[in-house]
Amino acid sequence: MYQYSMTQWIVGNEGIEDSFKRLKRFGYDGIEFAAESETSDVCYLRKLMSQYDMTCTSLCGIFPESRDLSGNGQEGVSYVKASIDMAAALGAPYLIVVPSPVGRTAPPPGSGYKESWDNAVRNVRTAADYAREKNVKLAIEALNRYETYLVNSMEKNLAFVQEVDHPAVKLMADCFHMSIEERSISESLRMASEYLVHVHIADNTREAAGLGHTDFKEILYTLREIDYNGALTMEFLPRTADPYAAADEETRSKQMDDYAELSIHYLKTLERCMIRES
Repeated sequence: MYQYSMTQWIVGNEGIEDSFKRLKRFGYDGIEFAAESETSDVCYLRKLMSQYDMTCTSLCGIFPESRDLSGNGQEGVSYVKASIDMAAALGAPYLIVVPSPVGRTAPPPGSGYKESWDNAVRNVRTAADYAREKNVKLAIEALNRYETYLVNSMEKNLAFVQEVDHPAVKLMADCFHMSIEERSISESLRMASEYLVHVHIADNTREAAGLGHTDFKEILYTLREIDYNGALTMEFLPRTADPYAAADEETRSKQMDDYAELSIHYLKTLERCMIRES
């Protein structure tokens, strides 16, 4: 059975212990924190992890314009390094990195795609040197074309990781973004399997798994076929054009409860079916 976790930044402004209580209630194994070291009390988070018997499966990097890795990258690299320190302190093996800002859908004026790509490769490689020292890996995430422009598909994600060519740089798969960009999610997972270390779960509607038309049974079969042994991390969101806006919204506790319960129940049911069929 897979390890199940849920990212914490999607739930809005509720207290972090409320998030732990929700995940414990519905049988989760771990939690993914937002990589915000300046506003996170790492000692308190470690205490809660121990109290609720959960691991930190990963940190989710937050990449607005101010943390752009596709430009000169100075602030972005500093942010990634601080997040690596946070990951190491929490025992998180992975930090999710988006190579260009969320919300920018074209290269900035005066810059071309190749220049932005080359900048991002250079800056991620610089951050990766620090990640290797801390025994943390960077998991590059491809976002759909409506949220950013540089790395949208798993094909581009794989090309980016291979060009960075660093042992501390891998990639992750997000089922929501893949439902928009990939012709076949399973084929894309197979293509990237050598570097795949993390998976985000949301249906094509960005709701809980099972509410849309994504074929999660096929995805789970493919993950088993390629020997994926990382976590399955829920990242469903309220309907919003700006995904980061969800972090500041008033928490929709009932919706988060319903989605958290539905997703893990649905995926574990599929897993049990697979075991019986094998």
